[in-house]
Amino acid sequence: MSSSPKINVAIVGVGLVGSEFINQVLSIPTHLSPFRLISLTSSTRTIFDAANPIAPGTDWKSLLSSSPEKPDFSILTKKLSKLVDANQRVILVDNTSSDDVAALYPSWLENGINVVTPNKKAYSGDLALYEKILGASERSGARFLNESTVGAGLPVISTLKELVMTGDKVCR
Repeated sequence: MSSSPKINVAIVGVGLVGSEFINQVLSIPTHLSPFRLISLTSSTRTIFDAANPIAPGTDWKSLLSSSPEKPDFSILTKKLSKLVDANQRVILVDNTSSDDVAALYPSWLENGINVVTPNKKAYSGDLALYEKILGASERSGARFLNESTVGAGLPVISTLKELVMTGDKVCR
């Protein structure tokens, strides 16, 4: 691993997709991982500890289910923003299919929090939300990455982005 600082990761959504993602992140040995898993949020509970990230081998499900903290995205945004203000890299991974969570992307991006998601809600719904996401990303420099599969599991979004970036025209 390079000597670059580790990336703080906050995960929202711990269902089927989220659980698999968490397990994949935690399967990387700490000394090789570029990530620090600092926050998990379900629909009923949340944990956040930037000083003591969740380590491989941790029973994260028990840790989360025993947390007395209720989800509060306003508080989560403030805590993650403080890390950004301290020149740390932060990524929020949204593994939900929630319109409400997707509506928060502009706020997170405005605060310098990068957003990664398979949630299609922000990119297939209201054009105004998508434009807010683009604007927030441009203003802050935070990035948003989205990928979901359709049909036979073909990565359509990244393929279209690559086509457009190479100069190909994609018709509406």
